[in-house]
Amino acid sequence: MIDGVSLEEYKARVGLSADNRVLDGALRYHEARVKAQRGPVEDAVVLYKRLLDLLPDEPWVYEDLVGLYMLRGATPDAVALLLALGDVYLRLGRTDGVLRAYQQAAALAPHDPEIQARLQSPARPAPMAAPAEAAPTQSTPVPPAPPVETPAAQAAVVEGVAEPGEAKPTEAKPAEPKQKRGAKLPRKSESLGQVLQQMGLVTAEQLTQALEIQSRTGERLGQILLDMKVITEVQLAQAMGRQWGYRYVSLGETRIDPDAVKLVPHSLALRLRMMPINWERGRLALAMIDPLNVIAVDDVRLMTGQEVEPVITTEDELMAAINHHYQVEAATEAIARDTSESTDITEDEVSIELLKTLVEDAPVVRLLNTIIEEGVRQGASDIHIEAQRGGLLVRYRIDGVLHDTMKPPREVRAALISRAKIMAEMDIAERRRPQDGRIHFKTNSRTVDLRVSTLPTIFGEKVVMRILDQSTPLIGLNRLGFHSDTLRQWEQAISTPYGMILVTGPTGSGKTTTLYATLGTINTLEKNIVTVEDPVEYQLPRINQVQVNVKAGLTFAYALRSILRQDPDIVMVGEMRDRETAEIGVQAALTGHLVLCTLHTNDAASAVTRLVDMGIEPFLVASSTVAILAQRLARQICPHCKIAYTPPPDALKRLGLDPEREISLFRGQGCEECRFTGYKGRIGVFELLMMSDGVRELIVRRAPSTEIKALAVREGMQALRDDGLEKVLSGVSTIDEILRVVYVAD
Repeated sequence: MIDGVSLEEYKARVGLSADNRVLDGALRYHEARVKAQRGPVEDAVVLYKRLLDLLPDEPWVYEDLVGLYMLRGATPDAVALLLALGDVYLRLGRTDGVLRAYQQAAALAPHDPEIQARLQSPARPAPMAAPAEAAPTQSTPVPPAPPVETPAAQAAVVEGVAEPGEAKPTEAKPAEPKQKRGAKLPRKSESLGQVLQQMGLVTAEQLTQALEIQSRTGERLGQILLDMKVITEVQLAQAMGRQWGYRYVSLGETRIDPDAVKLVPHSLALRLRMMPINWERGRLALAMIDPLNVIAVDDVRLMTGQEVEPVITTEDELMAAINHHYQVEAATEAIARDTSESTDITEDEVSIELLKTLVEDAPVVRLLNTIIEEGVRQGASDIHIEAQRGGLLVRYRIDGVLHDTMKPPREVRAALISRAKIMAEMDIAERRRPQDGRIHFKTNSRTVDLRVSTLPTIFGEKVVMRILDQSTPLIGLNRLGFHSDTLRQWEQAISTPYGMILVTGPTGSGKTTTLYATLGTINTLEKNIVTVEDPVEYQLPRINQVQVNVKAGLTFAYALRSILRQDPDIVMVGEMRDRETAEIGVQAALTGHLVLCTLHTNDAASAVTRLVDMGIEPFLVASSTVAILAQRLARQICPHCKIAYTPPPDALKRLGLDPEREISLFRGQGCEECRFTGYKGRIGVFELLMMSDGVRELIVRRAPSTEIKALAVREGMQALRDDGLEKVLSGVSTIDEILRVVYVAD
């Protein structure tokens, strides 16, 4: 019935003959699509089979019905229908469709001799036969998503009714997008078993065993091998990608663009089992479990209006990415909605009672947990939550450089920052003074400590969380980036029984990491090692670590004085901040203890003048100090996108090299592994000043640091810039990076 009249009467009204099937096909298609979307699937299959009887030469009917068969787990029916689809394409002269249909059938039944024969010679169609309805199997393939009613499809149905002169309902279906703009043509025709063998992932015996199981159960070969624990899900996805010519993507190690994610609603991403992740060569990269699902690809293409590039990933990675990226959006929307519904006043006037209510709500908890978990996953050292005029800005410091990550709306600002303060056991009512706290946070994979600091700004409070990951293994001295000669001298210095060893550099230059690696080297059973730190960043076995507590009166000086009564062999002082701490450290070094400590100076020679300026007599500095190490951290070139290039003459001149010299340097192009920065990981740049008689004489004479440094260089010290230059020439780092971390401060 249409508008209360019978189909035959409506045909007469619009001038269609009684045997014209345009209107019949359009109405049946619409009915079948609605049933496929709303269920049950069995009813949708029946409707599509009736439509197939009505339109036996329309490929899109076969494609939709294949998707329904796969959803039911009826693999044999899907294979038979794909073969029939190939025959239809052959009669229509669509050779690309023929190959695609046969290859999809081969993926479901890789050892079927009829399919292999058709792949080898798809010149003549087999006799056309409607596929028999087989009983649903109990296999669990990775199904394509069910067909979805789209606005374009609805519009096509209307157009099909309005065009009485057509001989077949071409306007009543979204066939052109599906055929003309569908998934890219697979490039491989090998079976999955052959690909897995070529990759060295399965043996012939394992494959034979799996195929025998498949012949009995009808399950997919990949699922059988997974159940046998022969391969992993990642290996299966990589093999399927290689088989069909799609690139495998590890979403956990891929930079996902939030703007791309927003193009597809959460509900559709879950239903179609896919998610846009970024843009590649002007096309929208679509992560999918089954990139051969042309229905899902076309739905995304129609919805976004962009060309789509399917890539393959695993189900676990896809669902984790969907949960994470859509969770942030859903949480911020929920917080904003709760805030707007709860109060009409400005953020500055939000009551403490309201904040206490908001910060315990699930959306706020989920949002902050997601921010922290993502920072830990990306290897960030610090998380910055900054109040801006229009909202919030979340940034991660990765490899020493800040990266914008997300921008929650203004409405979540008060609740999110208050939640962080409550977790760190701060006073949420105090917004005018800086506060410090600590969070013990458990992620899915490990436990981390976060040192939290708040700072009032003109737009609200800013929160910075320093991530202290106790599960991160300590780095050995040989992996810090020492030159072989410098490492030998450093090992010689730390093996002395007493004296003071200083490690200098700005904040974030890796001084604590160097000291921990040093303690790990000299920590033996017969030594008593005690440290005083603020904070204790890593827990070291067989070492007594003391946490500074200024509120309780436990300062560096007080703790150090008490430590000396604990019969220590080696003492590490986190930082010499004042004259009292420096005096106690010097006296400890002179009375038979090895003292390791840090200072904030630009280079090694400046540490001497810094101690003298703090009130330590020059002769005490000269007699107690064994060595001074200055350091920086420089980003390393990403090994996955590293390329050679010829630097311009002005770059060589800036490095102090001959501009006419022919030389090749290296840099990173930018890839997914390095988040498109060209850098991955960091390495130390060092300057080691060993005390000599000449240097001690200059210290006693209160010589300036430039004179001390000049003498040390003449005696063989490798300056910071020289060590950095060596790392540039050896292809470890770049000119720009060394200039950023060394030359600017040098």
